[in-house]
Amino acid sequence: MRKLITGIPAVFFLFLIQSSVLRGLALSGAVPNLLLILCCSYAYMRGQRSGIWIGFFSGLLLDIFLMDGLGTYAMLYLYIGFLAGLTHPLYEARGFKLPLLCVFVGDIALSLVQYLIFYVLRGDFRFGVYLTGRLLPELLATMLASVAVYPLLLWIEERFVNIEADEKKKQAEYDMAALAESGERRED
Repeated sequence: MRKLITGIPAVFFLFLIQSSVLRGLALSGAVPNLLLILCCSYAYMRGQRSGIWIGFFSGLLLDIFLMDGLGTYAMLYLYIGFLAGLTHPLYEARGFKLPLLCVFVGDIALSLVQYLIFYVLRGDFRFGVYLTGRLLPELLATMLASVAVYPLLLWIEERFVNIEADEKKKQAEYDMAALAESGERRED
């Protein structure tokens, strides 16, 4: 339940930031893809199921508001969330390289599929122009943003979602203290 409570507002909040604030601050048209960062980060931290659901709803929001083709982004982000979720068994709370690698690969894959769907199918075959004008600037902006956004998402995950781990640790400490106390009583 806590995953749902933190996941849904995160999708809406990052969508609003990406589509409003960051569009106004875009340098040469490059806007960091915060929803991709969220999808890859949650898939890495929580697993494939969370990656799939976060990816689907992130993509669906983009489909609804961009109207490039309903379902296109939902399916792309769903697959990216699924593939990033394959790294969940390697999850380390302080690991930073693997989620950045997921974002990097996911952004390149997303950009290449966007090129195929929205440019090649319309007859625009100028990949060099797309590469230097859109793919590389967006990749750079997304990677720089992920350096700031991933630690924030990790902090939220540790504070609000993984409370059970803290409670289990406190319960184990309490059990050890109770066991030690009962051992002292037997000696008396």
